[in-house]
Amino acid sequence: MESIGRKILNAAKTQNKSHPRIILTEADFARFRENRHSGLYEKIIDHMIAEADKAMDAPVSEYVIPDGVRLLATSRRVEERILHCAFAYHITGEEKYAARAVKEMEAAAAFPDFHPRHFLDCAELTFAFGLCYDWLFDYLTAAQKVLILDCIKNRSFPAILEEYDDEPEHKNVLDSYHGYKWYKDQPGDNWKMVCNGSYGAAILATFDDMEYDRLAYILTCGFEDTYKAVRNFYAEDDGTYSEGVAYWSYATRFLSFYSMALQTATGSDFGLTDWDGVKRSPYFLFALSSPDFIGFNFGDAGAASVTSPLLSWCAGRYNDPALYAVRRKDIEAGNINYIDALYFRDVPELSLTNMPLSFGKVGADNATFRTNTSADAIYAAIHFAKNHAYHGHNDMGTFVVNIGNKRFFSDLGQDNYNFKPHYNCCYRYRAEGHNVVVFNHSKGEDQEHTADCHIHRFSGGEESFAIADVSAAYPGREVVRGMKLDRKDGTVLVQDEIRCSGEDEIRWSAHTSAFAKILESGKAVILDIQGTKMYVSLLTDGVFELRPSAPDEYSPVVEPAASSSSSVLKGQAENPGCKLVVELKGKTAYRIAVWMAPLTDGREVPTEKPTVKPLSVW
Repeated sequence: MESIGRKILNAAKTQNKSHPRIILTEADFARFRENRHSGLYEKIIDHMIAEADKAMDAPVSEYVIPDGVRLLATSRRVEERILHCAFAYHITGEEKYAARAVKEMEAAAAFPDFHPRHFLDCAELTFAFGLCYDWLFDYLTAAQKVLILDCIKNRSFPAILEEYDDEPEHKNVLDSYHGYKWYKDQPGDNWKMVCNGSYGAAILATFDDMEYDRLAYILTCGFEDTYKAVRNFYAEDDGTYSEGVAYWSYATRFLSFYSMALQTATGSDFGLTDWDGVKRSPYFLFALSSPDFIGFNFGDAGAASVTSPLLSWCAGRYNDPALYAVRRKDIEAGNINYIDALYFRDVPELSLTNMPLSFGKVGADNATFRTNTSADAIYAAIHFAKNHAYHGHNDMGTFVVNIGNKRFFSDLGQDNYNFKPHYNCCYRYRAEGHNVVVFNHSKGEDQEHTADCHIHRFSGGEESFAIADVSAAYPGREVVRGMKLDRKDGTVLVQDEIRCSGEDEIRWSAHTSAFAKILESGKAVILDIQGTKMYVSLLTDGVFELRPSAPDEYSPVVEPAASSSSSVLKGQAENPGCKLVVELKGKTAYRIAVWMAPLTDGREVPTEKPTVKPLSVW
């Protein structure tokens, strides 16, 4: 049976022998030139040329590994400079841009290696070299083409073959390149899209002058691995991406590069992205984002906009022009990325019509609720899933709550991957740094890292809710957490039901960047963000305290801050705001119910509070 790699190469040889042929073709560059002063094309072109101009007098990239682990910042700088300058060359015809791209390539060609020990570095540099070869083919000298091909053949290919074959036996490999064995890892993570996609695109750019059998083998390994990864990482039914919102962007970027390179070079992506999970994934992003499109940043994610330029790739790939409309607002505002130049089409503005008020289901990882689809809606979201998912934290049950574009309860997101002695010691990684329950706070693990919990009851009605048994995160105890949004008044309730030892000390925490004022002898708090207020009431035992969003004496590896009485972990990010804390001890059964009421539209502090009901009757 003919391998997929051979099928791809055979199609490429008959489909498109000219250059450029990956991602953008001469027809695409002609479209940009024709629309040089038209609508959003002008904004995108002006951005690309401005970025190319910035590179003109900047020193070439150097082989620098500032954290002792990654060359990745350099690889990306090389990649982006080549892309910006080659694009500017095609639009303006000015050879200075092509010359600057080549200068960047030649500097990288002089690196001692492409740093395959951290294989993302090697992969992204390989993509950059393939792009340089393809987009500047008619400008490059014969010697420059030979240099690019030599780097790919003799430095990059041996590294990827070692990954695929899991043994250092390939030509010119003097020492094992293995770091994280991303190819052997199953189901793996975003590296599969980045590494396989980079190599696939680079091969399609350069295959004319390469050894056929070797290329076919690399393409086969990479395509088959990526094909499986797509079906593992993007849930078919609702588009949920397993690594969360931020890593959706990284993985999907290189998936799009691979798919588009296949399309432009061969006429087909051979079913790689014929998958409803990818098609639906933009709507997973929207569902998990607040009214201003800021994502729910559980795990290793920052609280950033989900209006990625990759929405334009999804719009074209799946014939969903409404996705262009989401992205065009960013372009109009000047928030432009080089990916916009690859995928955006200036189509009539359309509105999203299928934003769900409730997102989730029984068995799902996440749930989100909103009162309506307006810019000032109340939005609440809760996360369960696997603590040990790639880029996951010990954050089982963490939640966020917004009034419009103001996030009153927030997740702190990722921290320093290089933290010593280990990333899992970081405050932001540990359960103490999330909006969850912790038992007997100590330096030890504060949630079971292998816990895998999912929603077991869900409703998307007027009183929308999600409930999950999270006991697996707390061995020896029973813990069930629920979140409810009442659309009639916009109130949110987070409730825990706990059974434990009478000796257990329980700490309930929720982080906020709002100004906080305790009321009612500790039974309530007013949160205020720039005049928008939320009333938060503890309906059950205990009282609220305000504490720093920082580790305390029971957290691992504590060092006092030089200018503060609080403690910080050396090498970690500082955390904004504070956290509400409730501590309880002495009983074997607890119900913790925290009720949140928006004080908008002239509403006063509520005089009546809801009756606490068991989760079983929600």
